[in-house]
Amino acid sequence: MARLHTLRSPLSILDTRTGKALAPVASEQDRKRRFDETRGSARQRGYDRDWEKLRDTVVIERGCRCEAAGCGTVVVLRKREATALTPVAHVDHIESIADRPDLRLERSNLRVLCEPCHNARTARDQGFARG
Repeated sequence: MARLHTLRSPLSILDTRTGKALAPVASEQDRKRRFDETRGSARQRGYDRDWEKLRDTVVIERGCRCEAAGCGTVVVLRKREATALTPVAHVDHIESIADRPDLRLERSNLRVLCEPCHNARTARDQGFARG
């Protein structure tokens, strides 16, 4: 039995100047799914053993705290250690690997973020943030 949330809408975007229908409206979930299908694995994107070692070192050196403006949340290295008050640490590239692969392992291009701050930044950068 089909559920209503699984049905596709036949509606399209209407061009108000010409009155013609444009492409069908894609859901945000469909757009994100297509985005995820086209990007490579973590290893293919540059997150290898060298990255994992550097990541842990950077988190510890910077005091296990989120470096986002105004946050400062204490973070932990592993998901299994995370709680509601101490989220897992994410080491974020200030300039993305895609734009600057030469800065992939450069400490000055890294910052420690808590999971909520990292997820918000990633959503903004990839165009999935609600505005």
